[in-house]
Amino acid sequence: MSERKTRSSRHLQPSRNKKLDKLLNVLIGIVVILIIITATFVFKWQDDAGKAEKDEPKQEQTKDKEDVKEEPSKEQNNDVAAQEEKPTKDESSKETQTSEEEATTETTSDNPIVDKVITNKTWQPTPTTQTGQHVSSYDGESVDWSEKVATVTAATGIDKDNMIIWRMGNNGSANSAIATVSTKDKTKMYRVSMEWVDNEGWLPVKLEQLNTLNGAY
Repeated sequence: MSERKTRSSRHLQPSRNKKLDKLLNVLIGIVVILIIITATFVFKWQDDAGKAEKDEPKQEQTKDKEDVKEEPSKEQNNDVAAQEEKPTKDESSKETQTSEEEATTETTSDNPIVDKVITNKTWQPTPTTQTGQHVSSYDGESVDWSEKVATVTAATGIDKDNMIIWRMGNNGSANSAIATVSTKDKTKMYRVSMEWVDNEGWLPVKLEQLNTLNGAY
């Protein structure tokens, strides 16, 4: 009888061992799966945290740049306002040219040697260095003569070095003068009438554009 029980217990022992092995294998598999899941979650969390740290400065930097664009400094605003108010060189040049054209008057003359008579309201006296009572002089070495020549240059646009003075003389009174001049190649010929302004200098009052020098002086 005891021999049968022993055989039976020996027969059941391997079966129990197999069941324990299966159970252990299942538990080990579950533990491994849990470890993998946990590790995956941890790595993913760390990766997300790292990306968030990297993106945060960029967002702040972008926001700072946007704030700078939206809120320009007072100096920038003043510069922009000054540029808007200040006309450009081209605009100023055009305005000056327009004002001079409006101030300039051109008329014809009964004199056949005169192509046109020009007057300009913007003409100014040639600054003088003379003091005291003015005495008109036609001495080529005098200060008064030099200032007359400067007045002719300003009115005609002919440089002194390219100018021939055919005549410079009295024009009816001590404080008025007239000069007949041309370029050295005689392509431009003018007659300039001028008047003396006390304490200021000689002022051109009329410019005649000539077509010949014959009978001009």
